Amino acid sequence: MPFNMLGNNIYLNLVKGITPFFLAVIILSGCSSASIAPSNQSIGSLNRIMVVADQELWDGPIGDSLRFYLAGAYPVLPQPEPLFDLQHFTQDEIDANLDRLRFRNIIYLANMEDELSPSSMEVEKIIGDENVSEIRTAPEKAGIKISKGRWAVDQYSFFLYALGEEASINNIKKNSSSIAKMVREHDEEVMTNRLYFQGQNVGLGNQINEKFGFNIDIPGDYTLALDDNDNNFMWIRKLEKASHIHHNILIHKVPYTDVEQLKPQNAKTLRDSLGKKYIESGMIDGSYMRVNDIDLPLYQQPKTVDGKFTLELKGIWEMSDDRDMMGGPFVSYVIHDAAMNELIFIDGFVFAPGKKKRDKMQGLEIIFSTITF
Repeated sequence: MPFNMLGNNIYLNLVKGITPFFLAVIILSGCSSASIAPSNQSIGSLNRIMVVADQELWDGPIGDSLRFYLAGAYPVLPQPEPLFDLQHFTQDEIDANLDRLRFRNIIYLANMEDELSPSSMEVEKIIGDENVSEIRTAPEKAGIKISKGRWAVDQYSFFLYALGEEASINNIKKNSSSIAKMVREHDEEVMTNRLYFQGQNVGLGNQINEKFGFNIDIPGDYTLALDDNDNNFMWIRKLEKASHIHHNILIHKVPYTDVEQLKPQNAKTLRDSLGKKYIESGMIDGSYMRVNDIDLPLYQQPKTVDGKFTLELKGIWEMSDDRDMMGGPFVSYVIHDAAMNELIFIDGFVFAPGKKKRDKMQGLEIIFSTITF
């Protein structure tokens, strides 16, 4: 009989019985003639960066460039969400409330061409006259300084400075990917601690190891939804009943026959077959989960998981009946276990109607990052 995936109140059921180039990078200890050792804990939500810049600079091409590289769309979500939430303040607004300097992640953006700019004068105090003089004598140069724990414990501050609009835009272009990587790794530490706040579900991890031959750290608040021994399939999940957010992980194992199985279209077909076999809507009879790569094309990339070739897919799922409005994002790994001549398919998907999904998907990817064979 049908298995209710989302709890007692609806929706999906189980069916059918079962850096780039840094021109000048200096890591600062957080202490200088202009600062003292921080004693305050940092503040601010994950995936958020505070940007300090003059209003004119923020509203112009330099600010546009920073938003393009750091606030572009996160791949792949049904409704667009940025890679990072950028929150802008002018130096005057910082001076009016110094607690803002406790943000976990801060970018100071300064066009040193304007010597009277409040943010430029602040950056000059931090980076020193020598570095400013260097870019004034060679305008094509620009710089970035990175400070850890300058104003608060567990804080990263990035100071991007250049002479003129073109040099500032190029500086952002060259350094944004490295800034993004550092912020992402910085925030993942906190996200991981929150994810495993209740420890690990060791028993469930052992079941997965026995059935599929790999280790994975399952958070303590995940439970077993279905274990189909006959078809090498397992479904685990976490239900946030108060917020109606549901985190799901599907695991399946099939024999490896040829390289065609590792092509994106065949991985999509495999996922769709599992959706049709196991996940049906409780709202409209016969409506089942499938990939929607029409409204949003699949994102695909090869990677390695514990040294094994893996195809990663990201996309959105929907229900097969157009009247059924449920859907959300997913991430799938197809891992080639050459030693066992098998393919491991592991898929994470979220159902969070009306809620932001970026951080939820990052949580699933953190779980996947713990896979070892």
